Amino acid sequence: MNSNYMKASETIFRNLIEGSKQFQVPLFQRPYCWEKSKLEALWDDIMNIYDGQVEGVYFLGSIVTQPILGTAEGISPYLIIDGQQRLTTLSILLASLRNKVNKEYSELADELHESYLINKFKKDEALYKVLPTQHDRDFYIKIIQDRNIEIDKDDAKTVKIYEAYTFFKLKLEKNKNLDFSKFKNVILEKLMLVNITSDNDDNPYLIFESLNMKGQELTQADLVRNYMFMKLPKEKQESLYNEIWMPLEENFKRNVEQNKKYSDELTNAFWYYLRKDGESINQKSVYQCLKKKIDKSNIDIVNELKDLTRFVKYYQCFNFPDQEEKNTTLKKYFKNFLRLDFKTSHIFLLNIYDKYESQELSLDDFEKILISLESYFVRRLFTGVSTRVLGTVFNNLYKESMKFESNSIVENFLKILRGYDKKKKWPEDEEFIQGIITKPIYTKNYSDRVKFILERLEQSLTKEKVDFQNLTNEHIMPQTLTNEWRSGLENNYEQIHKKWLHTLGNITLTAYNSELSNKSYSEKLEYIKKSNLSLNQYFRDKNNSVNLWNADTIKNRAEYLAKIAIKVWPR
Repeated sequence: MNSNYMKASETIFRNLIEGSKQFQVPLFQRPYCWEKSKLEALWDDIMNIYDGQVEGVYFLGSIVTQPILGTAEGISPYLIIDGQQRLTTLSILLASLRNKVNKEYSELADELHESYLINKFKKDEALYKVLPTQHDRDFYIKIIQDRNIEIDKDDAKTVKIYEAYTFFKLKLEKNKNLDFSKFKNVILEKLMLVNITSDNDDNPYLIFESLNMKGQELTQADLVRNYMFMKLPKEKQESLYNEIWMPLEENFKRNVEQNKKYSDELTNAFWYYLRKDGESINQKSVYQCLKKKIDKSNIDIVNELKDLTRFVKYYQCFNFPDQEEKNTTLKKYFKNFLRLDFKTSHIFLLNIYDKYESQELSLDDFEKILISLESYFVRRLFTGVSTRVLGTVFNNLYKESMKFESNSIVENFLKILRGYDKKKKWPEDEEFIQGIITKPIYTKNYSDRVKFILERLEQSLTKEKVDFQNLTNEHIMPQTLTNEWRSGLENNYEQIHKKWLHTLGNITLTAYNSELSNKSYSEKLEYIKKSNLSLNQYFRDKNNSVNLWNADTIKNRAEYLAKIAIKVWPR
């Protein structure tokens, strides 16, 4: 950014906005995102001036703009490089005020509309003094066009521009004695900005990036979007944003839980994409690594954008299978992996999914890979091998699988997986069986993982569809021992309880968890025998000794479950 070509001047909001001007928000800017706390702060500042508690003008901050050349005569267009959130907010406030006074003070409403919200006599997009990004544009235009707009409550919660409009609308309704003309003058005459205008030869993205380093930090996903669209040819920016990027962001917004930021999930998707070729990359360096990748090679930026979004869609299938994956077979395994918390496999699966999409891998072969991956993970759970090594395993697995001369991806993959030893190993049957018998597998944090394992065992025993929704894990020997349980376990009850409590042999599925709790074994047994689950047929089988529940009988049941497990998760 060349400071010799930057002009800075203080200006009131009226001077900035009036006249035939348009301020366009470039594609590399994030969508409108002001939270209620910022709207409250702005409102309080304006009301302090209105009430005379603050004299003179109020400094609102800076706005950095760049003139756009080669546009239609009669209008002066500018890119808003920094300050779009403030400028958009003030425009929404003026629109709220216009709508409030529209019936009783039509001349004031017309003045607000024609002098500060639109460029009178202009058409199409040139009509609007502020033109947000495509993401916000339709919402913003509706507010500017419709003086009687009614916003749905749900929209006001999900669309930030609507939320801001609703906020100001309610504030204006609550302030019954407001002098609207005076209030208008406070906004236009008392709010001061520093208008910094850059030379039109400056790179607007580099200016933006420099400013961002000093201000509020953008997410890695924001920076990736900004950089890629800065590198795209100008004539392709808008169409690619509308066709590729905006639908992608909307998908993440729709899928991500409300208490999480969709941009964080998008950043995570980019992180997986960058590691798919085996590179070890810090999650905090996603933007820098992608920027370096583009800058150091002759990558076609359009193809890179399409490549990135293609793999990000696979990521969505893995992480939001119910919403994104259409194939029922794949959906089943992707859901299994989520329940197992087996996301480290996603790095490897990005490439496998791409082979499947390009028809280089059949659905049958894809399923064989997924079956083996699930087996690899589940068997390791019961053998106490550290999960830390899995990041390295799956970073390199695809690259290692492609080194062989064989054209069979499945054969290569299985050869690598079966060849792992020590910390990377895929446990053999004997070790797996021993782990099922002796390893404490249940923890509160991973209780659903244990439920999933029991569900899979049940599914293998019946052809009937089982509704697992109302079933929960039940420790047969309870987590808190009563006196009756202690006497039943005899003198070494503490050792037995510690060793066998959380092993698979002591856990089953029931719909009576809250009722059973710490009941005696004989009472629990009656409930379990009534269960329709094939898994609990074990307790009804006269060949099994289940009259007592102790270390031996827990071990016996674990051995029974282990025989099923080696078939469910073959090696």
